[in-house]
Amino acid sequence: MRVLLVYWNPSRELLPAPPIGLAYVAGATRRAGHDVHFVDLVGRARPLEDLRAHLAALGPEVVGLSIRNIDNVVRQRPAWHLEDTGRLAAVVRAASGARLVLGGPAVSILGARVLDHVDGDFAVLGEGEETFPRLLSAIESGAADAPIPGVVTRARAGAAAEPARLPRFGASGLEDWVDWSAYARAGATWPIQTKRGCGLACSYCAYPAVEGRGARRRPPTDVADEIERVSALVGPRAFEFVDSTFNVPPQHAEAVCDEIVARRLRVSLTAMGVNPLGVSERLFARMRRAGFTSMMITPEAASETMLRSLRKGFGVEEVRRTARLARDSGLASMWFFMLGGPGETRDTVEETLAFVERHLAWPGCVVTFMTGIRVLPGTALARDAVEAGALAADRDLAAPTFYLSPDVDEDWMLGRINRAMRRCPAIVHAAEEGMSTYERVVDRALAALGVAPPYWRFLPLLLRVPPVPALRRRRPPLGRPVVW
Repeated sequence: MRVLLVYWNPSRELLPAPPIGLAYVAGATRRAGHDVHFVDLVGRARPLEDLRAHLAALGPEVVGLSIRNIDNVVRQRPAWHLEDTGRLAAVVRAASGARLVLGGPAVSILGARVLDHVDGDFAVLGEGEETFPRLLSAIESGAADAPIPGVVTRARAGAAAEPARLPRFGASGLEDWVDWSAYARAGATWPIQTKRGCGLACSYCAYPAVEGRGARRRPPTDVADEIERVSALVGPRAFEFVDSTFNVPPQHAEAVCDEIVARRLRVSLTAMGVNPLGVSERLFARMRRAGFTSMMITPEAASETMLRSLRKGFGVEEVRRTARLARDSGLASMWFFMLGGPGETRDTVEETLAFVERHLAWPGCVVTFMTGIRVLPGTALARDAVEAGALAADRDLAAPTFYLSPDVDEDWMLGRINRAMRRCPAIVHAAEEGMSTYERVVDRALAALGVAPPYWRFLPLLLRVPPVPALRRRRPPLGRPVVW
């Protein structure tokens, strides 16, 4: 069949996210014998017009639309990406007679309910490398109305559909489908998966709906092969391990680092998910030798009460230890904290903020705060909120929905973060604009100079340069002076 796969992700909170998931599906679909065309609308000034042009030129029989983000998960500055995605679907409907298939992380999280918001014919849940070609075969043979594992339709919206999981997977093949030069100019990192699935039980996290709880690990030699090949073919300035938790289990992360060192690959590396459960001096030393310059660390709280509430699986002592080891490692780090979850009080907020002021004020460290936690369907947080009467059982969680503890005042929390910012300028709040003009100019300059991303690692310095601290205090986002 003639297939057009479409990627568009308007989110730009930190870096543009390349379409690694859709690249996996595109490669599998081409290997299944279909005529696959790929359009990446990220960064396009007129995405709707560009999509119309591709539809007119190709005349596809099937269009696959990847939906990465439901929204931006920021309570004070919500952006509902499903609404924008619906406009893309409307273009497909108006300009083509193609069958429209929805997929991607947002679809796996929302399930059949996504079809209430985006006008698709089918929704593929879970990993689509096998499911999407199977659906194409069914469409081609006229048997698309029959149940297909991992696929839902409006007609079968009430039927249970388990997300598809692959027993193993390999390289993404992203280099076959994207123009990397555009991503390089925007300061993007090349995504690499070393494993899929996460066995942790964080109360707010919908990741198991996307990839499952059972970890499927790639052999370290396979990971290194991919990095070596992409380095030779494309030459990205940095690779990013995009596993939900790169270092759980730590032995696998260490083995990946050791293989990169053994190959003598001269690459710059970063990781988006480092969990306090799996840190050690040994791991960080191996990461440095492999070429890591930075990492994102996700404790979410530094209060014993809140770590238990969020079901993180570790305590404050592990968070303190991670802070010490991260500082000693010399790697730049971005830490993430979420305030306002079930059981949050002034005392627990103070515990977390005091920890940040005391332990994370060193150069090379950025701290991001969110106030209010996005409630996603199927999570323990959603179930607990319904049981507590804080959320209606029939609430459509496709729309931005946030939990905020009734035992703490939001304005007070934001004011307390403001005081911490004065002491530690490298603290940022998610309500600040995702990419300010200042950051864009700096990122472009760094890219032009050939500096390896991620460029957030320079924020601790940039946020201290006069007059930036004074401007941040005088110009709060969204007209909410209480944030500052």
